[in-house]
Amino acid sequence: ESGTATTIAVIDNARDEVSRHLIAGLRELENVNVVERENQDLVRQEIHDGDLNYMLVIPEGLEDTIQNDPPALITVVFDDASPIGGVVVGLVARFVDQANLEMANAPRSLALQVEGVSIEEVNYLDFVLPGLAIWGVMSFSVIGLAATISSYREKKILTRILATPLSVGVFFASQVLAYLVLALIQATIILSVGALVFGASVQGNLLVIGLLVLVGNLVFLNLGFIVGAYAKTVQAASGLGNAVVLPLMFFSGVFFPTDNLPLYLRTVVEYLPLAPMLETFRGVILEARPLTDFPAQLMILAGWLLGTAIVAVKTFRFK
Repeated sequence: ESGTATTIAVIDNARDEVSRHLIAGLRELENVNVVERENQDLVRQEIHDGDLNYMLVIPEGLEDTIQNDPPALITVVFDDASPIGGVVVGLVARFVDQANLEMANAPRSLALQVEGVSIEEVNYLDFVLPGLAIWGVMSFSVIGLAATISSYREKKILTRILATPLSVGVFFASQVLAYLVLALIQATIILSVGALVFGASVQGNLLVIGLLVLVGNLVFLNLGFIVGAYAKTVQAASGLGNAVVLPLMFFSGVFFPTDNLPLYLRTVVEYLPLAPMLETFRGVILEARPLTDFPAQLMILAGWLLGTAIVAVKTFRFK
């Protein structure tokens, strides 16, 4: 919506004189904002997602149908959960009736077909469950890995590894692999309990969900390596890890939408690793959307993955 105006997306498949006249008349209606769009399927998906409420579809061959085989069928698609949906549909119906009166060649040149789109409501449990899953993975990876590395350093285990035939790369790869497997198990348990015990909605492709958990966890593991590089004791690692995890948890949308944050804070948060991760994760789980719907979020995650990996390698110390 624009101010108090109702936005109606118009799909003009006819592109003839009559359709242009109809769109011009629609633009003259009070409190109606007309936006011409090309892709009907995309607009329908926007209505389903709650991003748009109304669409008017003008059929191909409108002028020919009116002249040779009236009435021509105009379709209005609307969000049937909208509290003013009936009012707007009634407004469009009166507009079509008026257009019929203005066409002298037939008593009823146009007919209106009304189609409501049901939107599956997302309750708070549906919203918070993906956040809890990713928060658990993040906390375990950042704090757990940082504390483990600090413990190894305190006990001089890292120094001893250098004196053994065991490759340092193999040692750390095994650590990362173990945390990735545990992250998958942890996320699976949280999502399964939420869905099976509490009835939360989990609709996305399980392979895509697992892939997101792994990619996000790699970023969090890098942060764990960085925290572990600076922490001299296990207690310091836990403190520094919490200093990283808690602000991300509170501001990145684990428990409430980031839309509720002040604009300046929301702008900062959306470039932190957890917020784009959660936005993508919720889109996949709650709406079964493909990863291609989240190019910006995935680019931010990729940037964090690369950046934290470089910092982790540069800052890590064995002693």
